[in-house]
Amino acid sequence: MSPTTIAVRPRTLRRRIAAVAAVGIVGGAAVAAVLAPEAQAAPAGCETIRWGFLGSQLRTICDGPREADGGWQRARRVWTPAGYVPLRVSCSAYSCTSTGGYHRAESTQGYEEYRVYDSNVLPDEPGWLPAGSVRVL
Repeated sequence: MSPTTIAVRPRTLRRRIAAVAAVGIVGGAAVAAVLAPEAQAAPAGCETIRWGFLGSQLRTICDGPREADGGWQRARRVWTPAGYVPLRVSCSAYSCTSTGGYHRAESTQGYEEYRVYDSNVLPDEPGWLPAGSVRVL
């Protein structure tokens, strides 16, 4: 049997290479997301949500017990979990290369404690979070 030559137009070849590169990038990102360490679960009476630019940070709100006057103490922390910052990927017409990447330690951008009543809960915050409730959104 003799070898067969298949003619492929340059434009079609570029599209196929780009498709294979895109599948590799998406697959690599999916594997990184699966292998990344999970965010720590919030303590009882707390809520953690994505926060900041494109959800790059987390906001955790923890409430103390209700007191006789109906108020409670609230702690709010805006933070970034530890993890590996993704690689930079650059693609040209025929290939993709990746460079960079580094480990980022957990950091706190803001921490506040303040008194809250049902009448003055901020619009973007939940009402009282009773002990034993854990919400990670």
